[in-house]
Amino acid sequence: MAKLGKENLIKFLQTSAGENVLRTSAKMVSRKIISAAQYYIGVPDGEFFTEKDFEESVVKAKKAYVTLNTIMGGETAEKDRFDEGKKQVPGLLTPLGVRKMVHLYTYLYCYGSGINRTTELATVRACRQSEISEGETVIDALTSTTKLSTEEIMQLGYGNKNHLAICCYKIHDKAAVFDMEELGKNYPKPEEKEVLLLTGGRLVAHCLGYNDTYRGKDGEPALMYEVEVYPPDFSNIEGNTEEIEKIVYNVQYISEIKDFYTELNTKEDFPEVPACYKEWKDAFKKLVFLELKKLA
Repeated sequence: MAKLGKENLIKFLQTSAGENVLRTSAKMVSRKIISAAQYYIGVPDGEFFTEKDFEESVVKAKKAYVTLNTIMGGETAEKDRFDEGKKQVPGLLTPLGVRKMVHLYTYLYCYGSGINRTTELATVRACRQSEISEGETVIDALTSTTKLSTEEIMQLGYGNKNHLAICCYKIHDKAAVFDMEELGKNYPKPEEKEVLLLTGGRLVAHCLGYNDTYRGKDGEPALMYEVEVYPPDFSNIEGNTEEIEKIVYNVQYISEIKDFYTELNTKEDFPEVPACYKEWKDAFKKLVFLELKKLA
């Protein structure tokens, strides 16, 4: 983790995550970044979410990224995962848990942004068609891709989604990505060759049409995309952080949303969405982007 330099460390201390670190060093922040990265990819080390503050289901969660990506995802994210039987981690939804989720995005971006690359990365991802569209978009949810081939990811079961899309990414210089292999001995799943496309990155996607070679959970052919990945541009991100935090950390809202996420795991039919949910989710996403803007 030698790439965390003085400039990014100073910028990090200007974020809400950095405000909680009174005495710090690049080494200490790097340890937090490693822990956050391991938590997101499903191999938690018990340091990012601790037993002191969270229930075991949160501390040892192997698929907390389902909940993280649902919250940062689009309008159909909750229903898509419910229909596929993907289990949420409701225990993340406490005031401290929500703050830690915001911090997770900040830690990863602190490391992965603005890196000069001598060669362009090429990665692949199997996702839902609702999560990709032609033209230019901005990454909301952290996007897990891999340097494996399309054939390899299908064999590993990553295509087990309804309305499957397969995206082939070309990652340009200074794009905000986190290549997990850069963690070295701290990367517990080297066989997956995972590269996270970080929140805020700009995508330009071109649809190539359907391919009968690859089929999703519903048996339908996959829709293929070529996608260019460019550095983020936060120039249009504006908002009153204090007012947004009042929504994001509203205890009553968080309690209602936690109940909703519990029902996503237990109900046979899609549960009723809380009245506060859209406002809260929009505010959460805006707060993440405002924090990342400080690091840009």
